[in-house]
Amino acid sequence: MSMLDEIKAAEAAAAQAKKDAALTSRNLLRDAEEAANREAAAMITEARNAAKETVAKAEAHARVQAKDLVAERSRADREVATAAEEKLSEAVAYIVERVVV
Repeated sequence: MSMLDEIKAAEAAAAQAKKDAALTSRNLLRDAEEAANREAAAMITEARNAAKETVAKAEAHARVQAKDLVAERSRADREVATAAEEKLSEAVAYIVERVVV
């Protein structure tokens, strides 16, 4: 083999090595992108599930607080109504006294 043939063969081998390296690089890049996309999708799913769980806990807590608040207000309203009923006869007597006299 002549020196020129050896140079051509070396150039051809270098060109092939360059093509192989470019192909390997593209494949690695594609694989890395696919892995990153899978990981991102898993993270998004996990975040959505965590958010749903947080919202559900907050709603349950709010329901309990609302129930307690309604019970407290109902109790306070009953106390006010009872106090008003107790003073009703006094109020009627006062009005009757003022109107009749």
